[in-house]
Amino acid sequence: MKTTESKCKVLLLSRCLIALVLSVFMQYLLLAAFLLFINFNALHPMRWLKESSSLIFSFYTWVVITPLIASIFIYAILLGKSHLAIKRYYASRFVWLVKTFPRKLSFLGIHIVVGLLTACTYTKFLHEDYRSLTYECYGQRCLNPYYTFLTGIGISSGGYHFWKANLKQEPEAVFPNIQQASVVRLRSLHSILYKSLVKSFMPCLYYTFIYWLVGHYGNERFALLFGMDLEENYFSFFSCVTNLRLLFYAWILSSQILSNMHLMQKLFSIFLTQEIEFVIEKAQLACPSLDIKADKDVTLVEALATIQVPIIQKLGALQVQTMGNSSRISKRTAIYNLSIPGGYPTNWNDLSAQCLAIMNEFIEDLAQSIRNISTLKNAEFICKAQTSATLEAEKILLRQYNVMYGIRRMVPDASASAVTTLTCPKAPPTAQRIKEYFDNKYKQLQTTLHAAFRSIPGFFYMFCEAEGAKTAFVLSNAQIIVWISQGLAGICASSFKEDKHGIVQVTLPEIINTLLRLKQESDKLNNVNLNGKKWDRNLIALKSGVKRSLYKIATVYGDYLPDIIEDAQNLRILTSFKNYQDT
Repeated sequence: MKTTESKCKVLLLSRCLIALVLSVFMQYLLLAAFLLFINFNALHPMRWLKESSSLIFSFYTWVVITPLIASIFIYAILLGKSHLAIKRYYASRFVWLVKTFPRKLSFLGIHIVVGLLTACTYTKFLHEDYRSLTYECYGQRCLNPYYTFLTGIGISSGGYHFWKANLKQEPEAVFPNIQQASVVRLRSLHSILYKSLVKSFMPCLYYTFIYWLVGHYGNERFALLFGMDLEENYFSFFSCVTNLRLLFYAWILSSQILSNMHLMQKLFSIFLTQEIEFVIEKAQLACPSLDIKADKDVTLVEALATIQVPIIQKLGALQVQTMGNSSRISKRTAIYNLSIPGGYPTNWNDLSAQCLAIMNEFIEDLAQSIRNISTLKNAEFICKAQTSATLEAEKILLRQYNVMYGIRRMVPDASASAVTTLTCPKAPPTAQRIKEYFDNKYKQLQTTLHAAFRSIPGFFYMFCEAEGAKTAFVLSNAQIIVWISQGLAGICASSFKEDKHGIVQVTLPEIINTLLRLKQESDKLNNVNLNGKKWDRNLIALKSGVKRSLYKIATVYGDYLPDIIEDAQNLRILTSFKNYQDT
């Protein structure tokens, strides 16, 4: 019997392989488009097509592109592992640097290798002045600065993509707002080519300027290392600006490298985020030896519980939302089925329990992170202080009024009784007093050191946790909570007419209370900067999703809310949702 985690990984492995094969095919397709473009001949179109086709399908082309395909395989493996990995929280930038340094270094290395091999592969098909590292000059072998310029643009383009897309964030599969078939989403890949042409233009100019400044020095060192000569003033500023063909080749190479990287990321996102129809319950066969397919199936509850493979958990949450929002009753029929034998609502009980467990865990993590935000702690302290001061003032005024009119209290005042029974407290033991003394000194020293280290420039930025960083990280995983909450609300609303046994209504109060708790915790973050950002789109999406869920439930069960909700405060909130008065 395979474990659920291994079955999920096998399921995703096939999708990663499809994305890898398509990535390799796209490399060959882009190279073919490049060859057709550089060999364009308007005067002899038939000869142009014939020569380009023979070059594209020649054995030489396959040999030249083989190292690039090998590097693409390695990059795809690292990319797939990053998509399947669990997101980690790092309290400080120093911890993030230590924990992610090996992985970031490997990503940087493969980016540089892919950029370099792409440039070397594409230059093999350019004009003879650009395809070789050396050339003949005065009877000797001299270094070709044009070739080093083009290979340098490949390395810099790979490093540029790493800096923009992978340095501060991990590769992550982005789910579309509207689910579409893979074929439909593949049609939109052509926009990546156009965007890469635009995005690579300015970096290419910056690289040209930097190469003009330090390129001659680098070429001298490179030529000296390999025993080659270097012609003086071969790559001056004037020759760089006026060589439009060289600049054009550099721009095309840079855009090709960026488009290759973006295409691979897009292909992984398309196939990994495609919906999976998890079964609600496994089929029970009379003969266990024939139950092979049932062993391969992954139930929806198992998918939601697969924490080690987050993409599967997200796909399970997406299916819950799809079931709740679907107009087809067949999507939810299996949920209302009773077990045979026994007649228990096993399917719904397991599904609702798993969904509520995920939501409650998220609420606890969010509440714990909110407690560490200083602005909220100060606001809570001020609120408590104002409340206690108001109560004390009211007590004093009431006591003065009673004394003025001679009204005696039936219950003695706690403070008065405390005064009358006040006795001299016993001195604590010597050991306890010594312990309290050193504890106070330790706290003072800790506060002083913390304030001193915070004053050091760059220390807080590198070694301390940013305000609201943990909360922002928790909210970055809020998409699964939005899908689950909306899915449960849709199932509860639809069960009003579809559930013949009334099994969903048993869990409805618990679902409503969980949604209200989630709303209360998220409302605490109003007007709070999270990790230096005034607005957090994950928080906005979470609050909007929870409100939509409460609106859907309150609209359907509005007339029965007093029978469902026992708490008066929660009933008042649900009534405001029923009347569409919540803000």
